[in-house]
Amino acid sequence: MFRFSPSPTADMHLSDLRVALFNHICATQAEEKLLIRIEDMDTAHNIEGKEQEILDILALFGISYHDVTYQSHNLKFHQQLATKLLMDKNAFSCFCPADTKEPYNGTCENLADDEVLGNEAPFSVRVKRPSKDISFTDKIQGKIDFKKESIDSFNILHIDKSPTYNFATAIDDLLSDISTVVCSQEDLSNTPKQIMIRDYLGYDKQITYAHIPNILDDEESSSVKLLLEEGFLPSSISNYLIMISHTTPTEIFDISEAIQWFDLAKVSKSATTFDITKLREINKEHIKRLPALELAKFIGYSSKDLGELAKIYTEEASTINEIKPKVDAVFSKNVPSEFKEESVLLSKLAKEAPFFKEFEDFKAYLAERSGLKEQAFLKPLRFLLTKAEYGPDLSKVYPHIRNYLGEIIS
Repeated sequence: MFRFSPSPTADMHLSDLRVALFNHICATQAEEKLLIRIEDMDTAHNIEGKEQEILDILALFGISYHDVTYQSHNLKFHQQLATKLLMDKNAFSCFCPADTKEPYNGTCENLADDEVLGNEAPFSVRVKRPSKDISFTDKIQGKIDFKKESIDSFNILHIDKSPTYNFATAIDDLLSDISTVVCSQEDLSNTPKQIMIRDYLGYDKQITYAHIPNILDDEESSSVKLLLEEGFLPSSISNYLIMISHTTPTEIFDISEAIQWFDLAKVSKSATTFDITKLREINKEHIKRLPALELAKFIGYSSKDLGELAKIYTEEASTINEIKPKVDAVFSKNVPSEFKEESVLLSKLAKEAPFFKEFEDFKAYLAERSGLKEQAFLKPLRFLLTKAEYGPDLSKVYPHIRNYLGEIIS
């Protein structure tokens, strides 16, 4: 069983999505299930509706999963197993002030039983330091060693008896029988703490870990929601996130292709920087890959011709949001006053013209009957057909708009 554990406290970031993608790919390759576990214990910062937004994003990216669970539903197990650690003397009650910024100094660890029982002050629960070094082999980072001295007696239950992150995660992975944890490199320092907790509880199943190096970016550019709203396709974002992490046989691919060759052991150990320019290049190629009718629907039309027209505009635009107004403009009535006279003439002639399959024949017909020469003819013609001063070669545009000329030039 694999798991992806998002928090409903903020927009999903690219690094989170990459973790979800890698879990999906690896679970599919291993023919194991993927569990989505919503880490909803931080009730003070949870955002209403964010958990459904997370699931909707996963669906958009084709990330399938076996079940959705909520960390808060395991609260009774967190508390029961914390009690077991207390009874086994692997944890202790701590009466130190919860708001102190000072590191824990060991004051409460050696209190006598009567000192604990007779103390009516609020208390948290801390786990004892490990008695031995903790080592594990990471699928990406290789062998990793943590000296026992580097792990302190950290809290596992807050004063209100809710679990801390590491304790809840360790217990949840135990309860779900997780076999492989693919997560961010930011979680690397948490892993030995979670291993130690399960060791104290006598859980001897070895969980395989893979910590993915960070994506260096700013908060705004890394929001998956914002990238989708800007018109980047899920397939191109997935392509980009895999490509910056792993040597790929081709630059442009989809998830189904990546499943055939992806290997966690070949994921880069180094952090990478988010490059919006490269993502734009990839997005262009994925727009071209879309079936024409599907692309047309993305921009609000239901014609294969207009989907093909949209693909032509990838010469100068790289997102759905940038392409849509260019196609919309073709059907607008905006013609600059400087070309008004010529446009009226060309429009009248075009309405009277027979149907021409080829653009050169259509252009020759209008040029001959209008008597206009060079720029006095070509610029007004471009404005008439595309409502833009510059753009793709009209010979490429014409085959996809010729059936709509009546609407375009009216």
